[in-house]
Amino acid sequence: MQIVILVITSISINLTCINSTTKSERSKAKTSKVIGADLTAKQMGFCRDIVGINGAIGMTLVDAYRNNYNVSKDIKGNSLRAMASKLRADVNITTTVNRLLEHKEQLSRANMVKRSDVILSKIEKMADDVTLNEATRLKALELLAKNLGLFTDVIKVDDAREKTSDEIQDELVTRLNSLLNK
Repeated sequence: MQIVILVITSISINLTCINSTTKSERSKAKTSKVIGADLTAKQMGFCRDIVGINGAIGMTLVDAYRNNYNVSKDIKGNSLRAMASKLRADVNITTTVNRLLEHKEQLSRANMVKRSDVILSKIEKMADDVTLNEATRLKALELLAKNLGLFTDVIKVDDAREKTSDEIQDELVTRLNSLLNK
């Protein structure tokens, strides 16, 4: 009888070890930096279709649901919208969609910076190219200077005095007369 108890005890210890390993693997999957690591392939496809990856435009919830799940043609629109909304409301789906949107925005910003760098380098080459005419080279230099903020198109005048409407009118008339007399 004592041997049987020992065998049962050793089995329960092994089971406990297996369960603790499974729990730690689950917690690692949830904290994984891979976007959508804890989703099924269909759920991840749903998220990608909503966001619209690789230059694609994002789909509506219903279209994304239809695209990734086997939907009968007989299903009513309200039922389909309810299923798509329920799936979208899932915490893991919401988190994944938000991460994908952030990633898409970062890529967009990186592309913008890359494009502006390419454009600026081409303008610099035009400004330095002696084979081009002077007007083209000057325009290239002007664009570079504007990019660096060397020119400002906004003139800011700080006049803290309080003026009445009559004073403002008199001042405008005086300025107009001085411009017309030139």
